[in-house]
Amino acid sequence: MFSRMIARGAGILPVAALLLATAGGAGAEEKKLEVGRWYPTLESGVNLTQSAYSDNWNGGDKGSIVWSFITNAGLESQLNERTNWTNQLKLAYGQTHQQARDDAGERVWEEPEKSTDLIDYETVFRFTMGWVVDPYVSGRFESQFHDASDPEGRSLLLNPLKFKESAGLAKKIIAEEERELLTRVGFTFRQNLHDFYVNPAPDDATESETTHDGGFEWVTDWKTKILEEKVSWTSKLSLYQPVFYSDKPTFEDDLTAAEIEAAGLPTDVANYTTTLDVDWENIFTTQITSYLSVNLYTRWIYDKYDNSVPPVLDENGDLKNPDEVSAAIRKGGQFKQTLSIGITYRFL
Repeated sequence: MFSRMIARGAGILPVAALLLATAGGAGAEEKKLEVGRWYPTLESGVNLTQSAYSDNWNGGDKGSIVWSFITNAGLESQLNERTNWTNQLKLAYGQTHQQARDDAGERVWEEPEKSTDLIDYETVFRFTMGWVVDPYVSGRFESQFHDASDPEGRSLLLNPLKFKESAGLAKKIIAEEERELLTRVGFTFRQNLHDFYVNPAPDDATESETTHDGGFEWVTDWKTKILEEKVSWTSKLSLYQPVFYSDKPTFEDDLTAAEIEAAGLPTDVANYTTTLDVDWENIFTTQITSYLSVNLYTRWIYDKYDNSVPPVLDENGDLKNPDEVSAAIRKGGQFKQTLSIGITYRFL
């Protein structure tokens, strides 16, 4: 199964090769953690852009307010000679407010729209036994502050909730003051809790659906400084090959190909649920002054089917949520990029 994972991820291997290639040229002093000491990092900032125009302003320009808040935090400790504990937390939220003209031609402010939203916490226990590789266990929680995907404009707080537990083998290839490269391979279980609106707006009744799956993961974390050590680069490449999905039998056994096609879905949608997932995240940060910084965040995700969205059948055995299932299918990669210039303070 792992060879299948590698084969499907062949197109991603150049990315891993890039990370390993840039890791070359070792020679700096090895970083050694003092046993029992905590090594915290915390970088947080707020970015704001604002413009406004009078009603008689010529040129059709629109006023806007764009703001975002980001926090990247880490906490690591060598608890004892044989146990290393690493924690990473990423928080981001932002909104865009924009002016528009109403029916009377007056400028009014529209409802704010979400521009970025992320809650991501990961904890890793790595058992440094002095072997060639280190056994590890890890947990991860992902969500967003509010889910604004409802086409009728309603939102849900902390939706969906995604949990992941993993265990396997890790190898720290580089451990220097300014550079670290850690790669790990293991088996993962994931659980998803997803709320959905039951009826059209303005009804706000919801239902919760849970799903779970499991499979092999390969995660590589890379930290270094580039461009004459003026830019900090943090990268995480994750490959996940599901081997089972709790609701795959619904597609395969409870629905016929004709029923799936009639719902506007591809007849092989069941296979999408166990397709290789790829997640490549990069953060580039440079300090212009002590408080002014530039932060570039990019994330590329290939997730052919969002397993947090299960197919739900009604009492007649018909697919109850074809629109949600259709929206969970993404045959192409998803790309997100945030460039922020603003006040950032390194607390630690």
